[in-house]
Order: sequence, then C-alpha cells, then structure tokens
Amino acid sequence: MALKKLKLSTGTIYQTTEKGNLYFRYQLNRVRKCICLDTNNIDDAKVKVENEILPLINAPSSEVVAAHVQYAKGWKKRQERLEIGRIWEVYQNHPERARPKNLKCWKMYEAYLNEFLKWLKTTHSNIQYMDEIRAVDTYGQTLDKGIASGFSEYLKKQNLSVNTHNKKLARIANIFRALSKYLDAPSPWDNPKLRRHQKEETHITDHRRPFPKDKEKEMFKAIAPKSKLKLLNKAEIEVLFYILKYTGQRQKDCVNLSWNKISMDRKRIWVTQEKTGKDVSIPMAQELYEMLKRAESWKVNDKVLPKSAERYAIEAKDGTNTGVNLINKQLLNVIKYVGLEPSISVQGRDKKMTIYGVHSFRHGFASHCAETGIPRAVCASILGADSAIIDAYYVHIGEEAQEKAIMAITGSFTNVSDRERINKALALIDSCKDKPAIIKKIEKVLR
Repeated sequence: MALKKLKLSTGTIYQTTEKGNLYFRYQLNRVRKCICLDTNNIDDAKVKVENEILPLINAPSSEVVAAHVQYAKGWKKRQERLEIGRIWEVYQNHPERARPKNLKCWKMYEAYLNEFLKWLKTTHSNIQYMDEIRAVDTYGQTLDKGIASGFSEYLKKQNLSVNTHNKKLARIANIFRALSKYLDAPSPWDNPKLRRHQKEETHITDHRRPFPKDKEKEMFKAIAPKSKLKLLNKAEIEVLFYILKYTGQRQKDCVNLSWNKISMDRKRIWVTQEKTGKDVSIPMAQELYEMLKRAESWKVNDKVLPKSAERYAIEAKDGTNTGVNLINKQLLNVIKYVGLEPSISVQGRDKKMTIYGVHSFRHGFASHCAETGIPRAVCASILGADSAIIDAYYVHIGEEAQEKAIMAITGSFTNVSDRERINKALALIDSCKDKPAIIKKIEKVLR
C-alpha cells in the first residue's frame, strides 16, 4: 500500500509509515516546519489543515503567528471551557472531588465556592469561564488578573479567624485542582502568600481549655441520678460523661461505643477513631468500670448508649446530621448549669470562640497526663491525637516543675525528697516532751 500524500496550495500533507499518522509540512519565514496531525485519515487531515492551521499561517498579524507557533510546539492546547456557573455541578460529580465523612463538611465546600462566585460577579462581572480567572496570552505568559489575591483581601476584612480564612481558600483550591483540565494556566489558589499566618493571632491567649477541677466535680454531681438538673436519657448522659473523661476520646466515638469493643474481664476498651481511622486501646479506670456495669442493666443492642446513639444518628431531609447538635446541646446545658460560659468574644472576629465544650475532656486528659509526668508517647497512644493538642500541654510541664527549675537556678533547690523532709519533721516532733494540741494535729497529718 502506497504512503498517503496530498499537495495543497500551501504545504503538503504526507505519511512516513503505512497506517501511521499524517503530517503537514510547510514553510514560514523561509523556515521549514512540520506538524503531526494525529490522524491517518487523509480527509480528516485536510479539514484540520484548512480550518485550523492555514488560517494561522496566512494571517498577517505577528501575534496570531506566535499563537500558531505555540500550538505547533504543544504550548497551547485546545481545551473544553467551563462556565463559571457550572463549576459546582461538574465538581460534585468529578472522580477527584473531596470526600468528607459528613455532609456538613461537604456543604461547606459548596458554600465557600458560592461565596467566591458571588464576590467574583460583583468585582469581575465580565468573566464567564473558569479559564478566564487566570489565562495565558499568545506568547505563553501567564496573565494573573489578581482575582485570587483580591478575594483573599476581601476575606481579611470579614473578621474571620486565621483558620477559617485559610480553610476557605484551601477548599476553593481543592476544587480548582480537581478541575485543572479546564484551566489554561496553573491555578492561582496554590500561592502560599494568599494564606494568613498563625502569628497574626498571637494576641489571643484564650483557647480550648480543660474544665476547672472544681467545675468538673460540679458537672458530675449535676448529672447524678438524684440531682435537680433535667436531661433526656439522663442515665446515659451520665455514663457518657464518664466515658469522655476517662478515655479522652471524641464525642462521636464515645456516643457510638459498642459492647463488642469492651472487655469487662480485662477492663479494657478498644476504639477505632472515626476521624482518623486510628485504633487505640485504653485501660479502664475503676470509676468507668462501675458506670459500665450499671449500663449493662439497660443493654438492648450492641450500643452502650442505645438511646443517645439513636438520637445522634438523626438526619434532616437534606441529609445533614442534626443528631450531633441534639447531643451536643445536652452536654452544653450541663456546662452552663455549673456556671461556665462555653464561648467568649475575641477581638478581630465576628464569631465567638469556644473555650469549653465536649473537647475540653480531651484537653483535660492531655493536661493531666502532662502534669503527672506521663510520657508524651503514652498520652498520644491513648488520645490517638495529632501533635497540636498534646504539644499544648507537654510544652508546659506544670507549675511544680517550673518552680523546681527556678529554685535550681537560684541555688535553693536540693535533692531531698518530700518523704525525707516529713521524716525529719516527725523526728523533731518526737523529740518534744510536751506537745501542744496544734503540734499533735500536725503530727497526725504527717503520719
């Protein structure tokens, strides 16, 4: 079979191998050039040359010629264009879309994108396609219209926390990254300069806190069966508080705890954390063991807290998990009942910042471990937490240790243990012939 060849008024279409691709050879400014036509059909090749290539070659404009050179070298590729208004429609069906575990998080993706598109319509109403947000000119240069940086500046004026600001930009960046085939140039959202830095909020000294010890005791009294506080499924809520305190696990993992993850004989609990997927094994405190023995009396299915777990799973018509808030409000009612204010106002933010909540039990767990000298790795093996929550307490090793450090620097610190000091005090008291009543009381305490 002969190789295909077709001579045109400008240039020649030819084939180098049987059944191979056809090429178009021509001269531009006395320089011979060649383009692969990506087809072995002579008719298709002719149409492509006449409709796409010859108009560029014969164009008098140097810019059009430059565009042709880009096309010929593969710098410029024809792409499908995506209308701004269809970004979410395409993204939510894209195989590389985000896959959060709860619907609320997925709705936030859509809300953040809509916020950006609403701003874009107000500030750049002429933009109709996604690739216009950042384009490439005919010479291959990126044309950054400052849209991403403009939206970042807009967010800075909304009195958002640093985390919220960065989260909005990150989720928009995820959307554009998945839909990169619709962009001519690299996405502008990956620029780290768009993000805010945590040091902007160094003035904020209030963060999520462990419960004060006295208030924690009051809370456990408030949820006791004979207390005046009224709560739906109060007996289960009491057990839930003990699980939260003595395991340090997240609310969802505690509410949905199953009996098949508990060994009463070995006094041990196993948890597969929903958020991280980590498996943790936790020894059972005696206080928790006694509460779980009580919970065995109402065992109706595999859930330790059957009624609360059922409420927790309630969903709205749109699929939003509303049961989470139902349980969370009950726990917040207990916190408020003992006089703690869960949220406080913070300068520079419209939304109040939560300082006391269910997560305070996790912070309390990490705090107690750090204060009592439990190794960091042991604490992490139980909480299964990222380093941030643990570092918050293991950086501060406790007032007593700090006092010893200052005493060591001043030279007033000795290696004499507390027990040795008590024994010396008792020996001194024993040497007294006539002991006043107050000395006898002190002796009783020391012994």
